[in-house]
Amino acid sequence: MLGMTGAGKSATGNTILGKEEFKLDFSPESVTQQSEKKEIKKGSRNISVIDTPGLQDTSAEEKEINAEIKKCMEMSDPGPNVFLLVFRLDVKFTDEVKNTVQWIQENFGEEAARHTIILFTHADQLNESYGLQDHIEESPDLRQFIMSCGGRFHAFNNEDKQNQDQVNELLEKMDEMVLKNEGKHYSTEMFKEVQRRREDRENQRRAKQDREEWERRIKISLGVICVVGLAVVVMKKIKSSAE
Repeated sequence: MLGMTGAGKSATGNTILGKEEFKLDFSPESVTQQSEKKEIKKGSRNISVIDTPGLQDTSAEEKEINAEIKKCMEMSDPGPNVFLLVFRLDVKFTDEVKNTVQWIQENFGEEAARHTIILFTHADQLNESYGLQDHIEESPDLRQFIMSCGGRFHAFNNEDKQNQDQVNELLEKMDEMVLKNEGKHYSTEMFKEVQRRREDRENQRRAKQDREEWERRIKISLGVICVVGLAVVVMKKIKSSAE
């Protein structure tokens, strides 16, 4: 499960598991500071759920979040079948949310979209006159993002944990996606390759930045030399004129 701080990832995990396994709090900072894995058996199905720290968490540095995401991938080895991207239904698709989406895309790559389902929390705010599809249609950016993930989405009311229909419907959507992907995982190798390319781009960006800074300093130095040289010539001319 991935999402911003306060999106309801931990509550969603508890709803899927059918019991309180992940810690809940209403703090503006991420309650989940480290990735946690919980498992449950439902019928013949073994379900593993991994809760992750909130993205865009003001109390955590990006390096810490990256380290936890890498840990999450190791915990899910050989890799997750499903990414649940959790968003609050009552939060607009703001620039902050868009930045979170961009961060996920940059860190997991395009392949992750084939294994992704968008899950909205606070489904209790939906009714007959305002359904989930209405909410999606209000934001072209949100609609486009969902389409990039195969058009897969679902909604949870985490206040109604006795409603197992919403869980069963989600599991059916997961099964359909896994079947479409021929049972293949988003592998740790895919993740490592994306991270390698990301690090290469970052190194190239820093090298370019260092080169531009070096060139700027050279120009300043040459400018100083030219000014000093001109001043020397002028002084010599003044001295010659005086003599």
